Amino acid sequence: MIPTTNHNGDLWLLLACSFGTATANSVIFAALGDLQDTYHFADSGLGLIAGAGFLTGLLVQLFIAPFADRGYSKRLIIIGLLLAGAGSVLFSTGSTLAQFIVARAVVGSSFGFVFPAVRALAANLDTARSGERMGKVVSVELIGFVCGPLVGGILIDPIGLSATFFVFGLVAFATVAIVTPRTFPTLAQTGDSQKLSIELLRHPRIVVAVLVVMAIQLPIGVYDALWDRYLTDLGGSNVVVGFSFALYSVPFMLLSSAGGKLADRGQPQRIALWSMLAVAPFVFFYGYFDILWIVVGLNVFEGVVQAVAYPATAAAVAKAAPIGRASAAQGLAGSAGLVGAMVMAFTMPSVYGRFGPTATFGFVFALMIALTGAAALLHVRLERAEIVRIANLSS
Repeated sequence: MIPTTNHNGDLWLLLACSFGTATANSVIFAALGDLQDTYHFADSGLGLIAGAGFLTGLLVQLFIAPFADRGYSKRLIIIGLLLAGAGSVLFSTGSTLAQFIVARAVVGSSFGFVFPAVRALAANLDTARSGERMGKVVSVELIGFVCGPLVGGILIDPIGLSATFFVFGLVAFATVAIVTPRTFPTLAQTGDSQKLSIELLRHPRIVVAVLVVMAIQLPIGVYDALWDRYLTDLGGSNVVVGFSFALYSVPFMLLSSAGGKLADRGQPQRIALWSMLAVAPFVFFYGYFDILWIVVGLNVFEGVVQAVAYPATAAAVAKAAPIGRASAAQGLAGSAGLVGAMVMAFTMPSVYGRFGPTATFGFVFALMIALTGAAALLHVRLERAEIVRIANLSS
């Protein structure tokens, strides 16, 4: 339990950090198609740019995020925000595919510095309400991710790509100036806080949570690399792409806190598993419609289910984490999710270019079902083992 009583003030501080990082990471969603059209690189370049951010985010979450458990939460978050701003400036001055890949790698690393620490801190402000707080964190993260492409889509045409990226760099730097003077909460520490994140895989409930996080992140890799391209191919403009992200966020703003409360009242892993089984069909159906507004509408309905799935998944990770390993657990789960997202971002643009959207989204759907099924089987085994253990104790 974090030794602080000003839970609301601490939560708002953490939410500001998430928002500033998310906006810098997400503006690329609305800009990838324009970068390709302006600088004339192949479809594989879309995957290289998107995947570079996932790769650096993965490495940072796996190896750097555990330092938040050792008392360095504030330093990690500040470094992450600075990297988000610096990467945005690199984008604004870029003109080659290589520089865009480097810029995305820098921005993507900020995700790994900030998000595991923020989620761990928020979940442990009040462990009895971790799901509710995860709902708020997820909601603000998504609002930030939506503001990036929405505002970016509106700005690109009138002020240009370079100026748009520079604006988002300023947002990240402004967030640093706002939060640096503040005192951050800290996480509980134990002797295990010094261990690597990967060691947590010996805990079966962590494995369940990691598999669900991987499943929920697979379509994110596709959206990162292809959503702008896909909607553009269906006739959508930059504004329409940004508008689609805004619509997707509405259910999160309205329902994610309630979804988190639901996870607090029940079993977050079970809720996350059922939610994923409801999310996967939406991904499948994207490949079967070629009417822009039907695809956007499906995305909104997916957001309704995701508003329950995301906070439940984050709460499941928090609940499964041993004492002193809160940020390490979030970092491990986040790394696993980024592995899936990174593979999708690197490979699916080429699949899309050669085989089209039906094969692309169908393949992602199959992987989501496979991962969720594996997590469900392990969860059932653990539940049965717990029932047997309780029965043995009673007798």
